[in-house]
Amino acid sequence: MSAPLTAGELRAAVEEISLRSAELSSAAAQLAARADRDLGRDVAEVVKDLRAAARQLGVAQLLLEPAGADLAA
Repeated sequence: MSAPLTAGELRAAVEEISLRSAELSSAAAQLAARADRDLGRDVAEVVKDLRAAARQLGVAQLLLEPAGADLAA
């Protein structure tokens, strides 16, 4: 049986997910820009999907900010 979750563990997990979301959002946006520039029309749908993923990951980070602030208080 696992130990009960502590507020500190939850705070650390929320912070890590938020950080990873920001990193992945940036990586997806950069990859989309490079693919669009270097490969153009051949990967237009992939570029579109990468940009959508970058936006969604950015939204995830924004959605986690209030939780992080609540847990930090």
